[in-house]
Amino acid sequence: MIRSALIALMLTSMPTLAQQVPDQSAAKRLLFGTRGATVQIVAQPFLSQADIATLGQMPKVAQLDYYGAMAAAPSEGLQSEATRGAFNYHTIEAARAAAVEGCNAARAGGPACVIIAEILPRQYQTGRALTLSQAATKAVDGRDFGRAGREAALAISPTTGAWGLGNGRAAAVAACAAKGARDCEVAVAQ
Repeated sequence: MIRSALIALMLTSMPTLAQQVPDQSAAKRLLFGTRGATVQIVAQPFLSQADIATLGQMPKVAQLDYYGAMAAAPSEGLQSEATRGAFNYHTIEAARAAAVEGCNAARAGGPACVIIAEILPRQYQTGRALTLSQAATKAVDGRDFGRAGREAALAISPTTGAWGLGNGRAAAVAACAAKGARDCEVAVAQ
């Protein structure tokens, strides 16, 4: 009896859960613009003035997509082979985690890696209900989303930065998973 009631409650709650995902129009209002990104240097005691100048030149020498982060090993410095970047993630937190994880895996030893730079959208503010990588934001903002079909959906991997479009939620999740992600979830759907 209790089990039947629980199943019935879950089934009646499902449409409500599905409605919590914004449609394309609402997503556009929530997302940051796609015209460029800014680099915020995270000063660390081991970074020299030359290192900070090098980090400041990054936007001029490379197209860096938000959300991104760079991590370095304090005992090895910026020029180390352990220095890693993670770009085009859906949140700054995921980019930070990926950069630190990659750096720690590559460092020779010593203290754990730390963040030295973050790549953020212009006019970035914390607390947005929806954030997507720069590439996924462009897909939602442009024609790609509508071309996915009448039931267009975009699924993302919160941990890897992968994403996929599809005609329907299942197709979007499958397109995201095809990029090697195991945690794909729908973020925008018509």
